[in-house]
Amino acid sequence: MKTIQTTLLALAIIVATDKCGSAQTTDAPYGVAKFASYADIDEIKQLKMVWDFNFTDPKSVGIVFNYVNALVTATSEFGPQEIDPIRIVIVSHGPELVVFARKNYEKYKEIADRAAALSKRGVRLEICQNAAKFLGFAAEDFHGFVTLSPPAPYALAYWQAKGYALNAVGATMPITPLSEYNKDDINRKLN
Repeated sequence: MKTIQTTLLALAIIVATDKCGSAQTTDAPYGVAKFASYADIDEIKQLKMVWDFNFTDPKSVGIVFNYVNALVTATSEFGPQEIDPIRIVIVSHGPELVVFARKNYEKYKEIADRAAALSKRGVRLEICQNAAKFLGFAAEDFHGFVTLSPPAPYALAYWQAKGYALNAVGATMPITPLSEYNKDDINRKLN
C-alpha cells in the first residue's frame, strides 16, 4: 500500500511539473518550446547532403565548415544508427576555391586543415574544373583531399539525382569565381 501511495505521489508531482512547464502566462501566451529529435530517424538508413559552395569571401568556408561539422556531430548523436549514417559532398565553384590551392596554404591554413580533417571523416570535397581553370588552377595545384569535378551545375545535379539533398545555406548570389577577396590568390594574371 505504501508503494502505491509513493508511486501515485511521484506521478502527481510529474504531472504538476509538466503542466507548470507548458502553462500559458502573460510573458509566454503560447507556452514554451521544447526539444524533440526525430523518433523515426532509424527508419532512414543514411542521410545524404550535397553542399553548394559559392562564396564571395573565401574565408566564409570556415564559417560553413561549422555547419558541416554540426551535421556530422548531430548525426552521430541523434542517428541514424548505422555503420555509414551520413554521406556529405561539397561542390566548390566560387571565389572560395582558392582556400584549397596548395600555394595558399599558409594564408588559409586553418581552413585547409579543417577541410583535410573533414575529408578524413568521409566528407568528399569537389572543385568545379571550369572555375578552377578560370582562376588559372589545374588539378595538381590543389591539396590531395580535393577532386576536380565536371562543371558545378552538372556535379550538383549528379549528386541530387543520386538522392543527395541540396544544402545551399552558405551559397551567395551567383557570382564569378573571381572576387575582390581572392584576386591576389589566383594563378593567372589579370588584365
